[in-house]
Amino acid sequence: MASTSELYKQLSRKYNIEVQDCVKDALDQGDIWDLSNHTLSVGSCAVLGKIMQISSNITKASFEDCLLEEDGIKSILLGLCGNASFKTVSLKGNNIQGNATHALAKMLRHNSALTRLSLEWNSLGVCSESFAAFCEALGSNSTLQYLDIRSNQLGADAAVKLGQALMRNTCLLVLDVRWNSLGGSGGKALLESLRHNKSLTKLSLIGNNISNDVIGAIDNQIAENCRTEAMSREYTSRTEILHHQLEQHERYSSQQIERLEKSLSKTDLALNKTIKDSTFHVGQLEEELRSRKLEYEALEAKLKLVSSALKLSQERIYALEQRNSSLDDELQTCQKEAQIQSNKDKEVLESAKLESNQEIRSLQAVITKLEAQVGELEFRCGNQKAQILDLKESVCSLQSEVKGVRIECDDLVTAETGRYKETVRNLEQHHNAELQRVRNEHQQLEGELRERIANMDTRRNEAEGEVARLRVQLSTEHTTSQAQLIALKHRLKAEHAAVVRGLEERLNALEENRNDAEDRLRSQITANTALTAANAKLNTQIHAINNQLTELQAEVNGKALEVKAAETRVRAEVKEQLEELKREREQTAQLNETIMKLKRTISEKHIEYDSKVHSLEDELRRVKDHVKRKEEELQKAQEDEERRVGMLHSAFVSYFNTSSPTKTGHATGK
Repeated sequence: MASTSELYKQLSRKYNIEVQDCVKDALDQGDIWDLSNHTLSVGSCAVLGKIMQISSNITKASFEDCLLEEDGIKSILLGLCGNASFKTVSLKGNNIQGNATHALAKMLRHNSALTRLSLEWNSLGVCSESFAAFCEALGSNSTLQYLDIRSNQLGADAAVKLGQALMRNTCLLVLDVRWNSLGGSGGKALLESLRHNKSLTKLSLIGNNISNDVIGAIDNQIAENCRTEAMSREYTSRTEILHHQLEQHERYSSQQIERLEKSLSKTDLALNKTIKDSTFHVGQLEEELRSRKLEYEALEAKLKLVSSALKLSQERIYALEQRNSSLDDELQTCQKEAQIQSNKDKEVLESAKLESNQEIRSLQAVITKLEAQVGELEFRCGNQKAQILDLKESVCSLQSEVKGVRIECDDLVTAETGRYKETVRNLEQHHNAELQRVRNEHQQLEGELRERIANMDTRRNEAEGEVARLRVQLSTEHTTSQAQLIALKHRLKAEHAAVVRGLEERLNALEENRNDAEDRLRSQITANTALTAANAKLNTQIHAINNQLTELQAEVNGKALEVKAAETRVRAEVKEQLEELKREREQTAQLNETIMKLKRTISEKHIEYDSKVHSLEDELRRVKDHVKRKEEELQKAQEDEERRVGMLHSAFVSYFNTSSPTKTGHATGK
């Protein structure tokens, strides 16, 4: 973007205005124009006004003691109307009056950035109508804070109009009206306006022939305005501090809520992990049961094969008895030996029964231990339920305490307690399901063991019958059956040990889950205690804030009355402004009509101008043709003259040559 000095040069060239050196120097200074004590022409003022309308970097301008002409002042003020960067303007000693004052009023109406205006040593009070317009504009202005109108020939009527403007103005802080002629009535008018104006904090009245009583009353009113302004500032500062504190408390509460949410999410993750682990253990147990079922099916297949082999052996024995009847004696002896062996087998079976009974007793002892452990777990679950009830009571108390602080926190706490209850219920259900599963597995194992024992008894009976029938082959088959029995016993012992180990691992896992649940409950109890402490602190702070709010509410009520009065004033001002806007609209309509007429006349003139231009162009063409003809005639005349000159020259030479010998002859004769 071009600098202000370059803009000034461009505009001066455009409007054919000579550039002044003082203006160049002032524009080169930057964001402050100092043109005081310089004589400025109307054209330079017009260019400066154009620059004011365009530029946005200048904040201060001084035109003190320049004795500007009325048109120059108007152009400068017109530039200020559309500018939003100027904050301070000084027009001291420029004899502003009449139409210039109207232009100043228009600037105050349309400018929304000027805060300081110095009009010292002017003649604003000479024309009462123009000063009334200035006062109306001052009353409607909303940005000016400092106004200097010293030595402006202001009288009592001007003071009345100025007081009316002050009654409507709400932003002016400093007013300087020294060395005027306001008089006692003017001072009383200003005092009456100050009773309605609460924003003015300084009013200088020296040299206005006002009594000391009125000046004292005005000073008291100004002091009261200063106090009210200080109170309003303090009120705004307090409200900002309270707002900041409330924001801090809200941030702190939101942080605590986030921490609670994080802790609850961690507990949910841990519970999900436990559930996943339990499901994984259940899957492992189901796989073990499937493998056991497969082993049982394999044993049943082996039993079927043994039964088929026994049938085949019986058929063989029947054939051997028919074929070898001669071996009865040997069979008797074998019967005796078989009886002895059967007695031995009975003893072995009785010892096996004793061993099986001992194993059953040990299993029953293990089952009793497991039932005792289950009772302990149920007791611990009861304790956990009691702790859960205590936690529910604490949560209820926390909810009752937090209700006064925030409704949203209550909703979150209730939701989290519901989730916690659901997780606890799920844990209890999972624990009860695990207990039921363990008990069912114990019952299934007991049933399986009993069935195995019954099967062993049936097998023993079948073996005794087969021993009675088979005499010779039973010895070999008896050895194989003993080996199978030993293998089955070892398998049963191994399976029983594996089942006991699995049950112990499950019990350990349940104890670990219970310990984890207890740790989580403790962490939640500590978090709840921290929340109760924080809520107590918040309640105390909220009580203090409520007390401050009651105090501030009283102040706000007082301010509300003032605001109502201000509203009435603003409404009156708005009505006046609307009337002025209506007038301006009418004026703009008239101006638009005149503009349309001027445009029409301009178009007509433009058409006439075009026709004249065409006619002039035709005339120029004719003149050019005529000039060409004249040039050709001149060239011909010059050629003729050159010919004539040549002919004369030749004639002169010939004449000179002919006359020269005669002259010489005469000379010699003499």
